[in-house]
Amino acid sequence: MCRFVWSTIILAGVFLFQNASPGAAESKTVARPDLPYFDWNACPFEGCMYREWTPREAVPVYDTWKEKRRQITQLAIGDKVIAITGVVITFKPGRIRMDRDLPDADLKRGDTILTYAYRGEGFSAVWFKGKYYCSFDITFTKWPDGQGCGGTHCAATYVDLGKKAWWAKVKLRSGRTGWVDMNQANFDGVDLLAAR
Repeated sequence: MCRFVWSTIILAGVFLFQNASPGAAESKTVARPDLPYFDWNACPFEGCMYREWTPREAVPVYDTWKEKRRQITQLAIGDKVIAITGVVITFKPGRIRMDRDLPDADLKRGDTILTYAYRGEGFSAVWFKGKYYCSFDITFTKWPDGQGCGGTHCAATYVDLGKKAWWAKVKLRSGRTGWVDMNQANFDGVDLLAAR
């Protein structure tokens, strides 16, 4: 599993891997990950931080992220919680098709890259050619509508964004913990880089 201490990286103002070549990310040879794939402790975008959050709208809180869950309470606008951790669950990975060769990453036209949890700053967890990359630069990829990448840098196209869910574990004012569906919830405080 991959663990990131984004707060340290962000607060230090240094993304050391930004200037690395696409293939420079640490990888391990593994079979294609089983689905659903659980990426524990993931906070899936640049600036994402587990800390104090405040809901902008009513947010249901559940006893678990699992399918057989029950609602234990509902947060009101302005309630504060401490976000502890989270999990990004990939039910279906995204699929990137290479449109041209990218020799630095050992990718050829027609190759397929499977995407899992997004890391931020154009990096994602990916699997291709029998290897899983915890953080891999996919900034060379256009979105299905053709946006997201421009010029000669583009080498691939997302043909399927996949299906993923992000759940966050929060501590309530009472001390009890629960889980919120971050695909549905809207909080202030999640994005460290957001304008205040």
